[in-house]
Amino acid sequence: MKSRRVTLAVALAIATLLSGCEQPATSPPDTVAAKVGDDTISEFELGRAMARLGPMSAADAAEARGKVLEALVDQHLVSDAAKNAKLDKLPEVALAMQQAQRQVLVEAYMERLFKDLPKPSDSDIQDYYNRHPELFAQRKLYRVHELELQLAAGRVDEVAAQLKQSRSLAEFSDWLGTQGIAVKSGEAVRPAEKIPATMLAQLARMKDGQAVVVPMDEGRVSVLQLLDSQAQPVSFEQARDAIAQLILGGKRKTLLEAEIHKLRGSGKIEYASGFAPAPTEPAMQPGKP
Repeated sequence: MKSRRVTLAVALAIATLLSGCEQPATSPPDTVAAKVGDDTISEFELGRAMARLGPMSAADAAEARGKVLEALVDQHLVSDAAKNAKLDKLPEVALAMQQAQRQVLVEAYMERLFKDLPKPSDSDIQDYYNRHPELFAQRKLYRVHELELQLAAGRVDEVAAQLKQSRSLAEFSDWLGTQGIAVKSGEAVRPAEKIPATMLAQLARMKDGQAVVVPMDEGRVSVLQLLDSQAQPVSFEQARDAIAQLILGGKRKTLLEAEIHKLRGSGKIEYASGFAPAPTEPAMQPGKP
């Protein structure tokens, strides 16, 4: 059983390694683990690849280490073959490599940006729990019938008025058909935390059988009919870890938006003719707590 588990882990590691982006041209000075042509595989590179497997026993690690090193050798061989075939000169490949490098740099920058963020305090977590009873103390499972409409913003009031006049959702759906409004219909059971905030705010106040129009984004409107709901509260202790992650995620989002706003203010950005964003879509502003 042990050898099968190690084999599976190593197979996953090999798949990850071979599907990963090209290694940087320069790497930290380190002990050489292997040479492939003019390239070297350092102990640092091998250690990073091993870390992707997660914790394992010393015996499993010793077995996996050799297989992961062979996977890295294969990666270098395939990469060299691709370069010899000049695949790195293809526009789509060159662009993908540039994007992968940028993404690595973005993630490194974000890690440094977030490293000193303090963990949420117990009082912060308790306050969040108290302010969102719909997600915790009064959490429910909602069974809803949803109609998703493709609709111009100017017709939202008209559709809402027609919904109030209709004796049933079926009658309302028939009216939508006569208006040539595209509709997607479906029924689902969703917990409160899986429902967008705008929808949840409406559902929490509704009675079974009631329907409401909820504008979503440009050109899209949702019509929700609450079929029934079932109370499934979550205690503070059950929610503590999830709330801490939510608070920390919110702080990271706010900090990142502020950083992007600063970078946009100090950077030089020029759009070619026809590509500039519309005036109604300003640059990202710092988020509010």
